[in-house]
Amino acid sequence: MFNARKLAAIDLIFLGPKVIITEFSGGVFLSAALGIFVLVRGHHSLAQIVLGLYLISLGINYVPMLNYAIRIARTKSARVELGNELSDKRVAMAKYRRQSLWLLVPMIVPLMALAQSRKPQSNNPAVR
Repeated sequence: MFNARKLAAIDLIFLGPKVIITEFSGGVFLSAALGIFVLVRGHHSLAQIVLGLYLISLGINYVPMLNYAIRIARTKSARVELGNELSDKRVAMAKYRRQSLWLLVPMIVPLMALAQSRKPQSNNPAVR
């Protein structure tokens, strides 16, 4: 199952908070801005409307990722988020690299984040 929180955590561990927060901020604002630009400046063909809406949805996908990255970086809980998954770094990276492809599916990240937030969380305050 796709877990945006763990994906943000592994990115923070391997690339650092400055890089990841910058990347996710760019994902939110640049994708959404480009999508709006395509919608406003386009000739309003069906393909341009679909492209514009897709780009906006990619920006929306990065909102929960950015939120998780900021919260995890602030609490320095990235390793806690992943638990024992980091015992084999190659396997963990391969798993989350595949999961990162879900970022390309429109609106999937906010929907999955919402579904996962409704599940009971652990009692560990660093995970919240």
